[in-house]
Amino acid sequence: MVKVGIVLMSLWVGWLSWTSVVSAGTRVDTRAITLVNAGHELRPVEKERERPAMQELNAELLQGAIHRHLEHAWSQKVKTITVTVLDPAEPVPVPSGIIEFQVLSTSSDDGLGRRVFPVAVAVGGKAWKTIQVLADVSAMIDAIVPTRLLKTEELIDGVDLKTTRIRIQQWNHPFLTDRDEVIGKSAARPVPPETPLRAAFVKLPLVVKKGDRVMIEARRGGLSIQTYGITKSSGQVGQTIMVANLDSGREFRAKVVAPSLVQVEF
Repeated sequence: MVKVGIVLMSLWVGWLSWTSVVSAGTRVDTRAITLVNAGHELRPVEKERERPAMQELNAELLQGAIHRHLEHAWSQKVKTITVTVLDPAEPVPVPSGIIEFQVLSTSSDDGLGRRVFPVAVAVGGKAWKTIQVLADVSAMIDAIVPTRLLKTEELIDGVDLKTTRIRIQQWNHPFLTDRDEVIGKSAARPVPPETPLRAAFVKLPLVVKKGDRVMIEARRGGLSIQTYGITKSSGQVGQTIMVANLDSGREFRAKVVAPSLVQVEF
């Protein structure tokens, strides 16, 4: 009986030792697996931290750059400019840093409507990329228009004019936008009211007309002789017309220098 008890006790102690070893081995293996898994989980996080931060370049920023470029180029001829960016439609990812723009000049810099603008982008003072931006461009001016029908050769006064904002098809338009370019001139052709005036529609007024009595001044060096004559044609200041001497009837060419005054050299 005693021997049987000793044998059973030995078997029980041995079983406990085997179980303890297996359990200890399991715990070690579990810790090892946990450490390996933790290592795999840490590496992507470290890589994410190393990746440079990004920011977005949106259509509003591109639109502002193009608008400033066109304002600088067209400021003397255009009143308002509208720019709508069509492409890129989505924000463009850009590396972190201070963004600078430069719209590059192209052969179609005078065009309106849909245009492609190359925009050079620099980040942090270093060139990054040139983006091709498709935009729709429109412009308006304050054109000078007559308030009434202007007849040919009719002198134009300030009360005959007003300004009207109109949309133009090209920035280098032919329309007059300065009232001082029109006031005091005469109509070169009949111009209906509300018609945007062009340079060809007005001219310097005639200061002498055919059949006017004028003073003829003849000059040579410091010598000056004056007499009266009759104009044979009409003329503006600076033009040369034919005049006839009232006393002799002789005709000759003279330069119009002022109303009722022509000048000839001999």
